[in-house]
Order: sequence, then C-alpha cells, then structure tokens
Amino acid sequence: AIGTYSAALYKLLQSTGFQPDFVAGHSFGEITALWAAGVFTDADFFALAKARGNAMAPVDDPDFDPGTMLAVKATASEIQTMISDIPDLTLANDNADNPVVIAGPTDSIKKAQHKLEAQNISSVLLPVSGAFHTPLVEHAQRPLSEALKQIPFHGPQYPIYSNTTAEAFPKHPQSIRKIVGEHLLK
Repeated sequence: AIGTYSAALYKLLQSTGFQPDFVAGHSFGEITALWAAGVFTDADFFALAKARGNAMAPVDDPDFDPGTMLAVKATASEIQTMISDIPDLTLANDNADNPVVIAGPTDSIKKAQHKLEAQNISSVLLPVSGAFHTPLVEHAQRPLSEALKQIPFHGPQYPIYSNTTAEAFPKHPQSIRKIVGEHLLK
C-alpha cells in the first residue's frame, strides 16, 4: 500500500513537470526512491515491494520476540550514553538532532523507556510490528537478497541518497544492489 501510494503521488508530481534534483527515502522509502530514480521498472518495483513485505513478515515461532521501537526526545549521543548498559538496543533512526528512534527486544525497550522516564526524557512507543533496522529482522535479509537477484537494476537517472551510508549511492547497478541487500539491518 505504501509503495502504491508513493508511486501514485510521484507520478502525479511528474505529470505537472516535476523533475527531482535527487531522491532519498527511509527504510521502504529507499526502495521507492530507487524506483523514482529509474533503477527499477514499475513492475519490478511492485514485485520487490511485495517480496520485501513477505520477507518482513513475522517469524512463525510463538517464542520469537520481533521487538519494538521507541522515539526518544533526545540526541543520538545523549541516548547512546543513557542506554549503554541495556543489552541489544540499536539506534535505528537518527534522522534529526531530536528525536531519535531506538529499537530492540521488547523487554530492553521497556527498560530503556523506564530509565528515560526516570530522567524526565519523554519517549513514545511506536506502533510497529518489529524492531526494524536491527538484528531482529535478520530473518528477512536472505529472502530479500534472493528477491533482489531476480530484479534487473539500472543506472539511476538522478542521484539517490542511501539511508545505509547517508551518502549518494554509487552509479553502478551491482553496487546499488549490494547496498540495498544490506539496508534492512542498517
């Protein structure tokens, strides 16, 4: 649904003459940005969106904790210092100085939230189905990599900025494929 909505909005913008100087997207939005830059065809974008969604489905194990995410009103450096003693937490989204998002096992996130509340730092549990961009979604890495092998990659028409490296993607399709294959865990 996100891919379809994003593609429709982008095509609407294009119909008005819009041409980007560069494209970027976070998480699944990075796949959309690659499509907008011409790295994938429309059909391949939708096939990849479906494959990524299937890969991200929860593990069929009642004991598996998919984890969760917490938006915290603090800077990345403040958070890293405050939660360094809580195991398995990852700074998952550092999009701005404040807030940032941490992710990890549900119990670890709850411990972090209580610790932050005790220090009068506000936080909000995010309504997500897992701790994205952490080792807890490692189960999705292999199926996504296999799906990526089936999709032809093309050189981009516009610069694309990666949420894995925070730099422009290389122009070579195989280099783009490698970075996209790792982005779930970054």
